[in-house]
Amino acid sequence: MALPHLLKFAYNHGTEEVIRRGKKIHAIGFAELVEHDELMGTVVFRVRDDSYSTFYKVYIQKYKDANAMNVRCSCPYNLGDICRHEVASLFQLQDLIDKNILGIKDLRHDQRHTVVKMKNIELKTIRTLTAAAALDDAEVFLRSNKASILSAKDECVKAELQMNGEAWPVTIQKNDERNFDTSCTCGENAHAICEHKAIVFMQLLNSHGPMYFDSIRNMDKEKGKLLGIYGYSLTDNWKEKFEFIYKDGKPFLRVLDPGVKRVEPSTMKMQPQPVAETVTAEADVAVETEVEKKNEIRLGVVLNNNSKLFPYFSIEVVKGEVSEDSGEFVATVEKLDVSKFIETEDLSENDKLLLQLLRRLQPAEISKFVNRNSPFSGIWENIIHHEEDDLPEDTKSLMLEYLLPRIQKLFAETNSPVLLLPKGKEFKTKNLVHVTTTGTFLKPFFELKQQKNKWEWSCKVKINGVPMDVHENDWNSPLIFLLNGEARTWDKQEDAQHIIDSVSTKKRMISNADLATFLEKEALKIARDYHVDFDQELIKEVKSGEPDITLQLQERGDYLVMVPTFSYKGYKVRPNDKEEIILPGEDGLIVVSRNREKENEFIEKVEKLHSQFIKPEGGAHLALKGAEVLKNNWFFLFVDAMKEMKVPVEGWEVLKNFRFNTAKPKTEIYISNGVDWFDAKVNVVFGDQSVSIAEVKKALANKQSLVQLQDGTLGVLPEEWIKRYSMLFRVGENKHDQLRLSKYHISVIDELYENRNEEELMIQLEEKYERLREFKHIKKVDPPAHLQPILRPYQESGFHWLNFLSEVGWGGILADDMGLGKTIQALSFLQHMQTKHGKLKALVACPTTLMYNWENEIRKFTPALTYHIHHGAQRNRDKAFFDQFNVVITTYGTLRSDIKLLSEQAFDCVVLDESQAIKNPNSKVAKAACLLKSKNRLCMSGTPLQNNTFDVYAQMNFLNPGMLGTVEHFRNDIATPIDKFGEKEQKDHLRKLLFPFILRRTKEQVAKDLPEKTESILYCEMETEQRKIYEAYRNEYRSKILGTIEEVGIGQSQLTILQGLMKLRQICDSPFILNEAEKLPNHSIKLDELVRELEENMGNHKALVFSQFLGMLALIREKLEELNIPFVYFDGSTSAADREKAVQDFQNNEETRVFLISLKAGGVGLNLTAADYVYIVDPWWNPAVEQQAIDRTHRIGQTNNIFAYRMICKDTIEDKILQLQERKRLLARDLIADDNGFVKSLSREDVEYLFS
Repeated sequence: MALPHLLKFAYNHGTEEVIRRGKKIHAIGFAELVEHDELMGTVVFRVRDDSYSTFYKVYIQKYKDANAMNVRCSCPYNLGDICRHEVASLFQLQDLIDKNILGIKDLRHDQRHTVVKMKNIELKTIRTLTAAAALDDAEVFLRSNKASILSAKDECVKAELQMNGEAWPVTIQKNDERNFDTSCTCGENAHAICEHKAIVFMQLLNSHGPMYFDSIRNMDKEKGKLLGIYGYSLTDNWKEKFEFIYKDGKPFLRVLDPGVKRVEPSTMKMQPQPVAETVTAEADVAVETEVEKKNEIRLGVVLNNNSKLFPYFSIEVVKGEVSEDSGEFVATVEKLDVSKFIETEDLSENDKLLLQLLRRLQPAEISKFVNRNSPFSGIWENIIHHEEDDLPEDTKSLMLEYLLPRIQKLFAETNSPVLLLPKGKEFKTKNLVHVTTTGTFLKPFFELKQQKNKWEWSCKVKINGVPMDVHENDWNSPLIFLLNGEARTWDKQEDAQHIIDSVSTKKRMISNADLATFLEKEALKIARDYHVDFDQELIKEVKSGEPDITLQLQERGDYLVMVPTFSYKGYKVRPNDKEEIILPGEDGLIVVSRNREKENEFIEKVEKLHSQFIKPEGGAHLALKGAEVLKNNWFFLFVDAMKEMKVPVEGWEVLKNFRFNTAKPKTEIYISNGVDWFDAKVNVVFGDQSVSIAEVKKALANKQSLVQLQDGTLGVLPEEWIKRYSMLFRVGENKHDQLRLSKYHISVIDELYENRNEEELMIQLEEKYERLREFKHIKKVDPPAHLQPILRPYQESGFHWLNFLSEVGWGGILADDMGLGKTIQALSFLQHMQTKHGKLKALVACPTTLMYNWENEIRKFTPALTYHIHHGAQRNRDKAFFDQFNVVITTYGTLRSDIKLLSEQAFDCVVLDESQAIKNPNSKVAKAACLLKSKNRLCMSGTPLQNNTFDVYAQMNFLNPGMLGTVEHFRNDIATPIDKFGEKEQKDHLRKLLFPFILRRTKEQVAKDLPEKTESILYCEMETEQRKIYEAYRNEYRSKILGTIEEVGIGQSQLTILQGLMKLRQICDSPFILNEAEKLPNHSIKLDELVRELEENMGNHKALVFSQFLGMLALIREKLEELNIPFVYFDGSTSAADREKAVQDFQNNEETRVFLISLKAGGVGLNLTAADYVYIVDPWWNPAVEQQAIDRTHRIGQTNNIFAYRMICKDTIEDKILQLQERKRLLARDLIADDNGFVKSLSREDVEYLFS
């Protein structure tokens, strides 16, 4: 058996040095497989160089096809046929194939030569590579018998076994890679080691141990090889230049003389010699003549026809002067010995390349190839045989494989003179005949003609259109066809092999009795690949027929491959078969012309079924990625198309990954309901195969559309089926082979009902749930009478929605945009509950900054409701205390701290304002909220999904426990696919689930119901540290100001009053902005609340942020930069050009959401209509100034409704000024234009009130 074609490629194209270094790279594991495409037969290796820490990529294409394989490396050393990285990759690829790591099926072994990869005799490896039955037989044999060891030397054991009356020769020898080459003549092909080899291995192991082959090692042979690398042998005086060292029983050569260098492979065993020492080919020296023009020195190729062994010629090299006119040698030529060193300075580049090719055609190189490919045949030219004996057929075939491509290259590419030395002539210049060569290669054809009572079989070839018998060759080698001084060679190795077979006999005559057998076994087989002229007497029928078409399915890696098969009269044709097919008839031959039109028409029809088909192997087959097969229900489209074309599809049973059941699923669902759940009894059937609910849930959980059926096939769930039923299976819990759904999953049932197929879906529901399905048509309930004139239409709809949720026992999220009045909608619902039931006990949890907003809203809109703020260190912890209030207002922090107290209360309603505060289900506050007991639950948030989909889970779990399943299920199956991969299907599923439970209206949707401008106060509650600083400064200035008033009167105290007011205002922003010698810490509730508003509530809106203090603007600016919120800024120091640039950026750049402006600098002269939210961070006593700021956005051209917020710290100077403004509203509006005017208007009582 020849070497695997991968290794053969390496040995045929690589020099000795390249192969040696490639093996080294492979041996140390520097060749790593990074990519494998089984369909296209392509692999990519990442290879590290053995000399440098550099990585290169090696691409091997069509590695399964020895004739079409292509190897390419990204390194710069790939100057020859092959580089060391490519060699390493080829050896690594062969290793992967041998170990079946690439999954190549039908790996077959030829026992004439198998390689067993073990360094010594290892029983474990023998057991792995031998069939179990064969190993048992071997052990039984060795108990009573032994193999005869014929010879054991030079690491080679030859043995013979007598088994079952037959003799089995076995040869085992170590190779250069220190593995075992093994040979036997038996027919075992499934395993690398046959029974006979196993017997010999085990016998040697038992008798001599695992290291036996080292004991019969010929060290001199290996030493000679090592010395040969440097041009020396063991017979030379080498001891002063080298020494041998031994490692693991193997000799290594150490060079002692630095002047000794490696020699080229072609010069091994010879010291470099000059050309002058070569022998001339001419005995009679020609007389030199003077020429006017010096001729060029060229190499010539001599085809020497004096060899008695195959291929019956040898190739020699000569050098001489060549005429520029004729291209022929003009004088005596010199014969060169290419096995020795040749000086090439006077040669052209083309001749240097030619010399390399000619060295490859020398007997030593041919011998090397044969030895590598057939390690048990011996060196071909040294085989012991009689002079008249020919070489074995296997050896001829190997030589042909090696020589033909090189002779083709020589004939096609050389422009050097080619000479012929006729048979029997002496090698002299005068005997050399010039011939021409051509790169047009020959292809034989055959004839079968009747000659009297016999049939003559002949092989012919066309030369210039004229048919000729191959015996008319003027050359005695079948490898070259010479006619009229022109030499040609054959197109393929198979062609040359036919010629070799044909020239062995002059004429082949077949008798009538043997004709039928000859036709069946030889002629018709040859006719598949070659043109055969059959005698007309044999042709009984000529017809053109339509093919019978079948489609064969195969799988290769991730691809489903479709192989069209066309059959004519039961004869299957291959894609590359000839146009005419010759079939045996009853009394002659039938010629059928292939109907290419029908064949191509079918292939085109199949190809049009999908745009992603690729065509490996020259376009005869169609391949499709596995994912594409199932996408958009293409699989069923394909099955239906084949049925319509009446084309059988074969091969389903041998597929593994694509073993699909061709039946579409039929589904029957029967839905009934219990008290708080739905039951769905589901039957899914593929033909006669049913599938369990568990299998369907498993497939959907793994995002697969395939389910395992009981007969081993895979049922395909079409995309429309998955779209229709996947949510049912995802949210349903498997209970006794039924799906149980929570009452919260009414939207899933409703969707099934609306899109139901009466044959598939049967639903039986109680009246209560019939009404639930109509949640889109919510019954209208009159809101509290005193709120009816106040509530806007969309707010009244929100009130109706809250009442509906209460009736059916659901919790929901009121998710209106900021500023649309979520609080008043919640209060109207609480007021309605109190009126309807005569009692109410509700809990409101909110951020600290919103407590007083709730207090003010209750006072303003539902004054009949009693309330209590449960907050602060002095808060009441008596359980009965809460019973006297309709509404208890608390913070999330207090909720977490007092959960034991609050969880013991039975509330009628729990409201979580800004409910994104519980978005983390593992947080203490989220867990605390879920412990509260309440008949009704409501969340309020303008942004229930702040950063990602997972934010909504904890809120829904608080409202409707269990609705979205477990945390892990929601995160892995819904949130992550949506947030990371943007999966539309999961988005749709979640939207359908949440639809009944979230009510959201944007400003744009309800714009017609809104006033043009809405102004509100945003109360902020100082935290402890900020409050301490404020109180300290307030007490200090109260004493100071009242003392000054006592001394000089209020008229002379205005500066001190103004200074105190300014300090306290700054502390309300942040103590950090005070102009003090020692900076105070930055404790700012306003900064925290502003950032929260901008982060959570802005969405696609834009905001103006005004402050009178540049220090506060600087803090806001720093915080926005930290949070990567895009903004623009200007104050009084900003130039006109920069100011205009900032305005244009804010107005036109969608990403810029915030504009920070100094109140005084931005109060006039600006048009900022892109904004629809305004925040006055530090409002003051002059509303006119603030109104000018708000009007920057509320101008002509503004199409949005404006929401303006004044940020007030509760129980501070700001809060008191607000109340003072109410007392002096007319004065504030009409007279007070600046700070001094305001201070002048203050009485002593006003000052005492402000600083109280």
